[in-house]
Amino acid sequence: MVKITLASTSKYKRSILDRVHIKHDSIAPICDEISYESDPYKYVMDIAKQKVLSVQDKVFEGIIIALDCIVLINDKIVQKPKDILEAKENLKNCSNNSSKVITGIAIKNKDTGEIYNEYQESVVYFKKIVDEDINYYIDHEEGIMYSSGFIIENIASNFIERIDGSFYNVLGVPVEKIYEILNKMGIYLKDIN
Repeated sequence: MVKITLASTSKYKRSILDRVHIKHDSIAPICDEISYESDPYKYVMDIAKQKVLSVQDKVFEGIIIALDCIVLINDKIVQKPKDILEAKENLKNCSNNSSKVITGIAIKNKDTGEIYNEYQESVVYFKKIVDEDINYYIDHEEGIMYSSGFIIENIASNFIERIDGSFYNVLGVPVEKIYEILNKMGIYLKDIN
């Protein structure tokens, strides 16, 4: 059996991996999460790799998985909103528009030293969202202060026209890509469950 360690203590990310039967432990990464990469794809890959490297001395065997996710609207990185007004503005910018969700993935095999550093991208297309529904969303959704300004599987699902790419990537845990990389390493579900 192969031990998997997620470099995150996010209950949300952990529950997604549990749902798809990627059994794992977790450990909090200790890094500044600062990258000087201007390219958003390289940026998320760099942060994910930093997270893997920050925990590698605390994990003695198996596989370490780290993730970092950003959202681009009009080719600009959407930061975590500072307040409710900025959260509203983020959602208004999604209206009748698309956003890219890019997740950096770093997976290290402690036994071989091998590191895979890749990304997954999904595009979310939004319908027109009227101000009344934006206000309703702000008043009723717990996750408005996330960097994206929306949680796709809750109220915001009403506003989605379609998703090109991985639904799980939009949730910040691209399980299909993680599984693909594990397979490249010769690891399958039977090896970790």
